[in-house]
Amino acid sequence: MTGLQKGTPWLFPSPSAKEGHTMDIRKPFRRVVSAAGMDPDEVVRHTLRHTAITHLVQAGVDLPTVKRISGHKTLIMVERYAHQNGEHIKTAMDKLEDRYLKIK
Repeated sequence: MTGLQKGTPWLFPSPSAKEGHTMDIRKPFRRVVSAAGMDPDEVVRHTLRHTAITHLVQAGVDLPTVKRISGHKTLIMVERYAHQNGEHIKTAMDKLEDRYLKIK
């Protein structure tokens, strides 16, 4: 395959699969993680999902949008991934303070 088929939602499409997306990437993923000097028993494919969702939230993307991107069924599930760091919380509080000062 030379690239993604236009309009496909799948990163690893498979023309032979009923759903169009069956491909086992476990072994290649473990190889890449090992080559990066990390432990493939600790850094799993799910780690990528968790990290991407955390970065989206920390970048200020609203939770309903993150829910849609991640495919979660509920906001509660998205919140499990949404680790805010100190800077993220400070930025949120600064926005609140700015808004309050404009109202005064």
